[in-house]
Amino acid sequence: MAKSSSKSTNKSATIIIGILIALGIWGYNYFFGADTEKIPVDADGNLQFHFVDVGQGDSIIITSNDGNVLIDAGTSSSAQTLMAYIDTLGIDTFEYAVFTHPHEDHIGGADDVVNKYDIENVIMPDVDYDTANYRRLLDALENSPETNVIEAQSGKSYKVGDLELNVLAPNSSKYSSTNDYSVVIRAVYFNTSVMLTGDAEELSENEILGKYSPAMLDSDILKVGHHGSSSSSSPAFLDAVSPEIAVISCGKGNDYGHPHKETVAALEERNIIINRTDLLGTIVYVTDGNEFSLLQ
Repeated sequence: MAKSSSKSTNKSATIIIGILIALGIWGYNYFFGADTEKIPVDADGNLQFHFVDVGQGDSIIITSNDGNVLIDAGTSSSAQTLMAYIDTLGIDTFEYAVFTHPHEDHIGGADDVVNKYDIENVIMPDVDYDTANYRRLLDALENSPETNVIEAQSGKSYKVGDLELNVLAPNSSKYSSTNDYSVVIRAVYFNTSVMLTGDAEELSENEILGKYSPAMLDSDILKVGHHGSSSSSSPAFLDAVSPEIAVISCGKGNDYGHPHKETVAALEERNIIINRTDLLGTIVYVTDGNEFSLLQ
């Protein structure tokens, strides 16, 4: 009888522990925003672009069997959400992290990311910007001597396996708007390409148009500049990039009215498919090098 009672007690304890673990995992995902249903497992080694829902901010993760790239890190308040998503992807190393410009909605979580993950290279513009968020990022980089910090220079290219990151901006050393310091990257994977624009406004777009040929700008997907603000996505730039798909990263009910109706109208006039993180949450596109597919 004693042995039977012991087995029953142990079984009950095991069940209780299992329930507690399950509740703990559920609670972590609930509070920190890891959405495992939207994270695909790709056994074919295709390249994936994750436009992460970080509210009113930007963060894009590019994953492949050859390595990982981070473009921006959202706000400080979304840092836990972003890192939970990165962890769910099983990433512990980034070959490159690009911090497009020092506004809080793009680098607010950058210091946490730098402190937690192994980042081999960081690409960022040379800009003076005195905020607590930016100072925390600079301090984190200073305390990570293994990370190579690269000043963004238009015309430079970097590779992660077969993925090529072509830097198209900034093209000047001084701007009146911090947004125009944004590092603009055209990511090319065989016959597919994605234009990643940060918050670059019309001035920077015009500099890009003046420096690069249409063949260097044409892209399948455009990450719409400045969260869909009318200060970006000029008609000439949209025509040169001529994307089939536009992704807008913005927060639901944000105070800026992003995306602006003028930008949405310009995209619709060109029959460009529009996907928005405020409506869809995190958006994931996968490419085999010839075409893109949207993963739900």
